[in-house]
Amino acid sequence: MALATFLQLLRPQTLQEQRAIRGYRAQVQQMADRLQAIFDEWGALREVEPDYARLANAAAVNRWELMRMARDADQLDPPRSLSNVHRDVQNAVVGCARACQLLANGYRFHKSEAVCDGQALLIDTLPALDGLVQAVEFR
Repeated sequence: MALATFLQLLRPQTLQEQRAIRGYRAQVQQMADRLQAIFDEWGALREVEPDYARLANAAAVNRWELMRMARDADQLDPPRSLSNVHRDVQNAVVGCARACQLLANGYRFHKSEAVCDGQALLIDTLPALDGLVQAVEFR
């Protein structure tokens, strides 16, 4: 950890900064909860749905929702102390959207490599977002 970052953690926060962090934390937690719900719904659908066209459509709808979420995340105004975390949150949401795009294309065009890559990206991105939520909580 850089010395400046460590010193920033030791600096007392004003009441306004504390409120901004709490508000931002709530918004990030809401996004993380929605991403987890999308992941859980996707996993449940994938287990029972044999039709690749329906799987492709579901992944495309998830991508659309995640891109809206990425736009919403872009419009958030994070506290200055969380600007690096915010950039990582945006990247995680866009990464999940990219995963859904790979899944949609893979199922639509019967490309198993794209399906595997999309599923792997989705599985890798969600724990990273959980780590970011924890990072916001410790601020």
